[in-house]
Amino acid sequence: MNKLITNISGINKLTKEAFEYLSEVSDINYVTISGQYELQKSLSECDVFWFRLNHKLTDEVLKTAKCKFILCAVTGLDHIDLEACKKNNITIVSLKNEQEFLKEVRATVEHSFGLMLSLIRQNKVAFKHSEEYKWNRNLFQGEELYRKNIGILGFGRLGKIMADYAAAFGMKVFYFDKIEDRNTSFTRCNSINELISKVDFLSIHITFDSSTQFIVNENVLKSIQQKLYIINTSRGGVVNEDDIIKYLKLGKIKGYATDVLYKEPDIQENKLIAYAKEHTNVIITPHIGGFTKESIAKTEIFIARKFIQILKKNKF
Repeated sequence: MNKLITNISGINKLTKEAFEYLSEVSDINYVTISGQYELQKSLSECDVFWFRLNHKLTDEVLKTAKCKFILCAVTGLDHIDLEACKKNNITIVSLKNEQEFLKEVRATVEHSFGLMLSLIRQNKVAFKHSEEYKWNRNLFQGEELYRKNIGILGFGRLGKIMADYAAAFGMKVFYFDKIEDRNTSFTRCNSINELISKVDFLSIHITFDSSTQFIVNENVLKSIQQKLYIINTSRGGVVNEDDIIKYLKLGKIKGYATDVLYKEPDIQENKLIAYAKEHTNVIITPHIGGFTKESIAKTEIFIARKFIQILKKNKF
């Protein structure tokens, strides 16, 4: 069998084991891509295209693609036009629905918890304060998580792990999901509005699709009974960012910490970033939730193995 050609974008170097697996069936090129023309060119010059979140593969981009496989070691695929891939006979190899494997990948939830702690302890400004050789602790009185109520929006793999972590901190856990989990002791709410009305913290862990786009909007935020902290490591599109800013200004949202933005990585005109530059109660990180040494190694190896299994099954 002739070796395939794989172009890899946005990854400096594959994990050694993943590289070795992929090298068995493919020549590997690390490519630097700037703009749509170079992206289309790269997709037309390879059999396999491996990336994570650094490109949006739209119907327009994919119409000239000659590659037959897209490898993407993530669970959410909203940055890839799935219908266009189907139309162009491109197979996507990803982590979507790989529930058993993903039980061992917890980096995103750890980041969610870190963001929540950073919000209530005012770390964003406290770090800067000490780096300026200042030492006034009275400026940074924080809050505790113990005995506070947390709402988990989306009670899948990540939501359940977040619930367990919160319970370990002595928090009372509520959740909302379309599917009731009868194997949990945590309290299920009947709607997002009911969830928001009961909690001090909302942690978002839902999948992004057409049914969840802007699902956290003014219609649900108006149910806030006390001031609310929101943590989002899901996708930027599950919240209406304009409504988030509105309720921050009203003081109903006490703080917003997010690892994701709507339309990322095209964030030059993003209003939340502009707001965060002027306000201390908004924290934004550049989609680093799952970006740890351990999770990258695990997921790259898994994707490489999965890809080879597909090749063998289909006798490429």
